Amino acid sequence: MTKEELKEKLKGAMYAQRTLEGELDKLQELRNLAQKVTPAYSQSPGGSGNAQKLENSIAKIIEQEKIIAECCNELCAQLAEVRVLVALLPMGPMRLVMQRRYLNYQKWEQIMIALNYSWRGMHKLHSKALEMIIKAKCK
Repeated sequence: MTKEELKEKLKGAMYAQRTLEGELDKLQELRNLAQKVTPAYSQSPGGSGNAQKLENSIAKIIEQEKIIAECCNELCAQLAEVRVLVALLPMGPMRLVMQRRYLNYQKWEQIMIALNYSWRGMHKLHSKALEMIIKAKCK
């Protein structure tokens, strides 16, 4: 496994999280649309097409909720994989950097400030952590 492949694997949870957030946004849009469908009451049998619109909206919401459940499962699997990789590192600054970056999705600047490292020092730690994980995976 190369460093680039490892980085992509570590970013998997972040990508899954962003996908889930996008699907949740879609669900909210569908719910907002469904709330705009109002029933029309009339004396004539059969009614209008609003009942059909409401049924369609509900069906779309149910389908979106299924997609979200799948995204949640994918996110959990990705997080578990990242945790296993990060756990290969000894306790200390390297592990903290990797946890904050790949499990907490923090930006480099946030991590730098929190751990009191320079930009260069931060990336040296990150690079060393990647190498250690690759070596540990090869054993």
